[in-house]
Amino acid sequence: MATRPGYDSAQLAIELDGKVAGPVQSLQMPAYRLEPVVAPIGPDRRPALGNNTRIEPMQAEFEPLQAPALLDWALSLPEHRPTEFAGAALVLDHSGKLQRRVEWREGLLTELRLPILDAASKQGFGIGISWQPGSVVYAKPDGSPRLPAAARGKGPTLANFRVLGLPFDASFITRVGLPTVSSRSVDERHRFYERIDLGELTLEFSARSRDAVLAWAQKIIDDGRILEEEYLDIVIDLLDTAMKKVLLSLRLSGCGLLAYEEARLESMADQATTVTLRLSISELQLKLGG
Repeated sequence: MATRPGYDSAQLAIELDGKVAGPVQSLQMPAYRLEPVVAPIGPDRRPALGNNTRIEPMQAEFEPLQAPALLDWALSLPEHRPTEFAGAALVLDHSGKLQRRVEWREGLLTELRLPILDAASKQGFGIGISWQPGSVVYAKPDGSPRLPAAARGKGPTLANFRVLGLPFDASFITRVGLPTVSSRSVDERHRFYERIDLGELTLEFSARSRDAVLAWAQKIIDDGRILEEEYLDIVIDLLDTAMKKVLLSLRLSGCGLLAYEEARLESMADQATTVTLRLSISELQLKLGG
C-alpha cells in the first residue's frame, strides 16, 4: 500500500559551536556512500561492500540578514580562512519543539553558492553552502531551542540591484550570474584547502547595451592581452524596494574578461536579443548594508 510522505517540520536551523547560528530555508542531511571491495569475493565472484564509508557533504540555504553568524562562516571560504566547526542541524515542529538533532564535528566548508539576480524575479536573496563533516552523530532530540529574533525589515530580493564599476553604461543589465565559490582539500586526513576557485561573474545585457559592451570587449581582444588597467573592480548592491537603501553589497575585485557572447538569433522571430560577458574574479567580499 502506497503512503504519502509526512511533513512535520516547521522550522529548520543550524547550530555552530553550541549556539544557534540562525534559521535556514532548506537543509540537506548527510548521505553515505559505501566503497566496494576491488577483489571478487565468494564462488559467484561478486564484489562485497567494504566497511569504508564516505560521508557526503551537508547543505543548507539561508537568508543572510536573518543569519549573520552563518554568513560569517560562509565567507570564511572566499576569504581563505579555513575554519572547522562543530555544529548541529535542527528540525523543529510548529510549537518550536526539537524533532531531530543531527550533530557533526570538524565541519569544513566546501562550497558557497550565490544566486542569479534577475530584474524580472520576485524571489528573495538566499545563499547556499555545503560543508564536509568529519563525523556525524544522530543525537536524541530534547527541548525547544530558542532561535534568534528575526531581523527587522524585508531582506533583499533578486530583482533590486545595481552594478557599479563598468567602463560603460550598466543601466541595461537584465541578469547577473553571481559566482559559486568552491574548494578542494588535499585529502580526508589533511583537512585544509589546497585550492579555492572563486568562480565566474556573468553579466547579461539587453540589446541597448550591445554596441558599448562589444566595443569594450573588442578593445581587449584586439591586442591579445588584458592590461592591468583593464581588470575591473565591480560592486553589486542589493537595494530596498525604493532602490535607494543598500541592504547587501558584494565587491568583486580584479575581474578579467573571459568571454563575450551574443544570444542566438532566429529568423522572423519576435525575441529579446541579449549579450553576455563572463568575467574571472580575483577577490570576493560581501557585507550587509552599504
